[in-house]
Amino acid sequence: MVKINYHMHTTYSDGRLSPKETIDLAIKLGLKFICFTDHYKNPPNTNPWGTIFSEDYLNEIKELKEKFKDKIDISFGAEFNWFTNEKEWIKKEVKKINYDFIIGSVHGVSKNGKYFTITSSEKSWLELFKEFGNIKDIIKEYYREIREMANSGLFDSVGHFDVVKIYTNNDFENSDWYKKEVIKTLETIKKSGMCIEINTSGWKRAKCKEQYPNIWILKEIKKLDIPLTIGADSHFIDEIDFELERAIEIAKDLRFKSVMKFKNRKRTEVEI
Repeated sequence: MVKINYHMHTTYSDGRLSPKETIDLAIKLGLKFICFTDHYKNPPNTNPWGTIFSEDYLNEIKELKEKFKDKIDISFGAEFNWFTNEKEWIKKEVKKINYDFIIGSVHGVSKNGKYFTITSSEKSWLELFKEFGNIKDIIKEYYREIREMANSGLFDSVGHFDVVKIYTNNDFENSDWYKKEVIKTLETIKKSGMCIEINTSGWKRAKCKEQYPNIWILKEIKKLDIPLTIGADSHFIDEIDFELERAIEIAKDLRFKSVMKFKNRKRTEVEI
């Protein structure tokens, strides 16, 4: 079975392995395709994000791609945190580097001029809930941001699509309003030409206990013929190949025939 990880973080953002250590381990674990997607810095007017997209980093990745080209297919990308109000800044930053692949992700939402992270901790989630007063408004704002991100045309794949469930018990997922919100968002993504990743990191979350997105959403993705990427959202040594085969099995069970890899922002199919 093909093993592919298109969502990986290194010591150049918030990962614990260097790019070289990541490649060595990926080869040892039998991965065939990987893409570095370290977090790009956030806009100046938002929460700081400790990310280093330096010349040293870019040169290191370039050298590693050449050195290991006969052992593993390596692509270079980034994960951008989307802020609708910072669209013009993000647009300029995306163009500064020649990427193979770019993930667009929503990690939080804003209200009354304040930004609240969804993914960083349960404490931040509770602060967010206190500000909004109900989960429905949080979720609607989250998916509105994803639609804005898709409409920007700046990215190749949506990161951890339904990560808004991360610190909940998913009680809302069978609600009609929730399903309508998700389907409206998927239709926007379809029009944008973006992929959606199966992100395996949700299986490590105590309350989530499933991949992003869940099965019924993946079924809707299949109906709309939206292509998939696969990513472990890896930060630690035990996450480089975390549940990648399980994700592929899910895709196969849903009758996907391939997942995508990227070079120079152009996608090609990897048969599964």
